[in-house]
Amino acid sequence: MKKKLIVLSGFVLGFAPMVALAQITTGIGAVTVCTPGAAVTDIPGMLCKIGQILNAIVPVLIALGVVYFVWGVITYVIASDEEAKKTGRNRIIYGIIGLAVIVAVWGLVNIVVRTFVPQGNQSTITLPTIGQ
Repeated sequence: MKKKLIVLSGFVLGFAPMVALAQITTGIGAVTVCTPGAAVTDIPGMLCKIGQILNAIVPVLIALGVVYFVWGVITYVIASDEEAKKTGRNRIIYGIIGLAVIVAVWGLVNIVVRTFVPQGNQSTITLPTIGQ
């Protein structure tokens, strides 16, 4: 488990320089708005695409997490021996952890997309300039 967490954090932190060094150009054609089927040409476009993919996948993952949790509850309730109760309890715990992780990642992606990608009437970005 610890090794998987280290690999996952390394993968996530691998994108940090790309996001930190991203530059948004200004002027005509510099605005990115999340539209379905749009081509990915820049970082905000990539964030839009990731958000769209997760918005399609996350409800299915949540449903699977709930089914796994309920399966653990049923296993725990109908179990007669201690080993089966332990298996059911583990499924309940892993189901709750899985649901928490899914919802947290979904929320984090939505926060990132809404922070870095203009929406609706906020479609123009005006940067301050000196002496013009």
